[in-house]
Order: sequence, then C-alpha cells, then structure tokens
Amino acid sequence: MTYSPAGSRIVVGVDGSAASDAAVRWAVREALLRHATVHLVSAYHSDSRQRAQYVPSSWEAPQEEHSAAAEALVAATMELARRSLPPGRLTAELANEPPARALLARAAHAELLVLGTTRPAPRPGQPPQAMGPVARACLQLAHCPVVVVSADDRSVRDLTAGQGEQDAASRQAARGSSAGT
Repeated sequence: MTYSPAGSRIVVGVDGSAASDAAVRWAVREALLRHATVHLVSAYHSDSRQRAQYVPSSWEAPQEEHSAAAEALVAATMELARRSLPPGRLTAELANEPPARALLARAAHAELLVLGTTRPAPRPGQPPQAMGPVARACLQLAHCPVVVVSADDRSVRDLTAGQGEQDAASRQAARGSSAGT
C-alpha cells in the first residue's frame, strides 16, 4: 500500500462532462489508496477581451451567470466525490481564469493532476486521437504526474456501480443553464 505524506493532494479538473466525472471517480479511488485529499478545480473564463472578434457581444453571458453555473457544477461534483471520501479529504474551488493556467497553478505542489478526456480509448492497432488544448498544456507543463482518464474506461465506470451516468446528467443540466455562453 502506498502512503502519502500529510497534506498530499490530488488535483482534478472538473467541467461537468462524463469524462470529468470519470476523472473524479478515479481520483477519489486513488486518494483513498494514498490517503490524500482531493481538490476539485472548475475553471471558467469570463474575460471578454479574449473572445473572438466575430462573436457578437450579445452572446456573452454576464459574469454572474458564469459564476452561478460554475458554482452549481462544483456543488454537484462535490456530491459525487463526497460519497466515497472521509470527511475533511475533499476541497473545491472556482477559478476565473483560463482552465490550463488554473489547473497548472493548483497542481504546482500536488501529488497528481487528474483530467478527463472525451476522446475514445484507442482500439488495438489504431493510433490515439489528439488531446484537447487543456490536456496538452497540462501534459507538457505540469510539475507533477498527469493522469488522463477516458469516460469510456470500463474500470472507472465500475467504481460507482452505475452512478456515473446519473451524476453526469445532473452536472450536464447545471452546465446547460449556461450553454449559450
């Protein structure tokens, strides 16, 4: 059994997707094995200066909507993780900054960074599909090991005996309230 020093933590990027739920379930299982804390990070970025010039400003949701949707998402994800973790071993935060920057900063002194990916697991003999920009940045720049979990990984789905789809649906509904953003 691996035992981690006091204060060790596993940082997990959450966005309400099924892949994010799989990452949370994987991180919870690993935290139990390592006696570590799980730190959930949901990053949303509402800086209008970084939107594409061709996107009408009327499509932008107010800062309060971004924040409220992110808070609902984190609350639902915390409920998923809290089911299996002992009290005091779960923290969460909202970060109003680009996701890769937020995750890298929070993982600077972490034991692991865990991310979900929507890309399907590669079939035997087939090359894997490309990672998204956040996962690529974290894999290249993180100062700790990065674990990328696929939503279709059967071993991760089995960790919660079917809870994953319900949890993803509730978080998707929370995220859907800001889908126009």
